[in-house]
Amino acid sequence: MTCDVRLGRILGLPCVWGEKVVGHVEGAVPDATGQRVEGFILRRGLGSAKWADRACVAVLGDVSLVLKEKPGRLPKGRERALGPVKDESGLTLGRVTDWWIDRDALNITGLEVTLGLLEDLQNGRCRVKSWTVQKAEEELQVLLPREEWN
Repeated sequence: MTCDVRLGRILGLPCVWGEKVVGHVEGAVPDATGQRVEGFILRRGLGSAKWADRACVAVLGDVSLVLKEKPGRLPKGRERALGPVKDESGLTLGRVTDWWIDRDALNITGLEVTLGLLEDLQNGRCRVKSWTVQKAEEELQVLLPREEWN
């Protein structure tokens, strides 16, 4: 059985390497397919951001992110977020507000999508479990199959 955790729950957690806190989780970066976490962006104080690749993550816990290796420099050109959510015809439906991550495999298992403030107030945000990703100009667009909205 896997245990999923929301990205919003991970943000701000301390990141430990050895016996030292090397930063706090500032964000996660999806891979080009939008199905796995490629790595985590870490920051300590006002210093520059650090990069923890998925391969160096030992444990994604409730109170910290434990690393096997020291975090490195943040690579240039990484996509930082999943952007607009569109249907199969290209109509913009909303935006991704959060993700669910499998703690063991670091796969993205679900997305939280907002359709707008009014829809959020009336029906709440929706969780989708099936999507594809398409690279747009500077972000990743999420494409949802029709059955996810019915």
